[in-house]
Amino acid sequence: MIKVKALGTIERTLGNSLFTFNKVSISLCEVINVLYNLDVNNTNFSTILNDIIIAINGVALSNGIGDLILESGDEVSLIPVSHGG
Repeated sequence: MIKVKALGTIERTLGNSLFTFNKVSISLCEVINVLYNLDVNNTNFSTILNDIIIAINGVALSNGIGDLILESGDEVSLIPVSHGG
């Protein structure tokens, strides 16, 4: 199972703070598409990535986001860029 935590304004946008994916593996791209109800060819994907910080198991990602494969046990945090300090 893969857990996704949505924080701050992202939680309000998605309507929930915690999502689970009962899969052994799934791409991060697919997770974002499912959460934001995007189709595979949607151009909003890169816009969404510009507005959030993504952390996998507590480590923020800076590149390779679109190609990342999540594995069972991973925890993803979606953090708004303007999240305070």
